[in-house]
Amino acid sequence: MAFVRVKRISGKEYAYLVANSWTATGPRQKVAKYLGKVIRPEKAKSEKLEVFLGLAGEAAMTEWIKKSSFREIAAHLTRLELGNHNVPTSIKTDTETTEFLDEKGRQVVLAINDGFLCAETAKKLLEYDAAADYSGYGLADALTAAGIAVDKDVFISLFGKAQAATKKEKETKDAFKDFYY
Repeated sequence: MAFVRVKRISGKEYAYLVANSWTATGPRQKVAKYLGKVIRPEKAKSEKLEVFLGLAGEAAMTEWIKKSSFREIAAHLTRLELGNHNVPTSIKTDTETTEFLDEKGRQVVLAINDGFLCAETAKKLLEYDAAADYSGYGLADALTAAGIAVDKDVFISLFGKAQAATKKEKETKDAFKDFYY
């Protein structure tokens, strides 16, 4: 299990990915990777996903979630949070490749809500494995680690979609399991 730790060096904040390892004498923590300089944008508004996408009503929102892929929904949620926090235009954000770079091309970490949006946390969210998560805790952890605040209805629909996709993949795999030439 890894988490993001912020260190203050010469008055500036830098984020590191820290990995836990368990020994006989207790847990040990080791810095696994440098993530970048921490930028803390202020929250400017609290726009909901329906308004951000221009959808009218909860039924339209549920329909949009059903027809969209998990990666597409996660990318829109990330863009929504970036818009809600007025991220400076000097920061280049690419939600598809999970890159967050400053004007010089260096990695940055955005401290938004109660999490840190960076390449590692965005990648963890996009690579979410619904088959290993039966309760939704893994998805909730990935969303909060990335600093993405999601409404209850959207979370339930998103988790249901991920579980349904996993179930469909398993059924397809099982259908061809006993196939012989």
